[in-house]
Amino acid sequence: MSSNSLNRFRVRPAEPRDCTEILRLIKELAAFENMPNAVKVTETDLLRDGFGSRPFFQCLIAEANKDDAMQETDIVGFAMYYYTYDPWIGKLLYLEDFYVMDEYRGWGIGTELLKRLSQATIETNCSCMHFLVVVWNKPSIEYYMRRGASDLSTEEGWHLFRFDKENLVRMASGD
Repeated sequence: MSSNSLNRFRVRPAEPRDCTEILRLIKELAAFENMPNAVKVTETDLLRDGFGSRPFFQCLIAEANKDDAMQETDIVGFAMYYYTYDPWIGKLLYLEDFYVMDEYRGWGIGTELLKRLSQATIETNCSCMHFLVVVWNKPSIEYYMRRGASDLSTEEGWHLFRFDKENLVRMASGD
């Protein structure tokens, strides 16, 4: 990566004022994954859930400018994550969303985001970082595997399941 690229983007922790742009990027990622109508979260949800008294997630933001000066930047990528616990291996960082706008790929932004996520994982004494990748997204799968990621669905045979709200309500009521 050239020093020119280094001067054209920066990664920083998200702030409450970033919620509009975070939601925009979440929707772009959902559209990329062919699920444009799946996003139900609002800016209000993001503000409350990420920046309230008990944050449920943390977020890194990538800002970039097409010229060398960083006076007026655009938010062009993000990584949303949280910490969780696996009773077999202990603490882990769960990477929920990771996205860089297409026109800014190749700048080293994804690499810098992964570096910062790796540092956060190590600094908090987590044993690993988990994340999902949609099965048809071969470029992302190859990107992560080149960096040493393991495909647990193949190697360990795990399947991801979900109970939706309707079924949770039914089970909670004892039906």
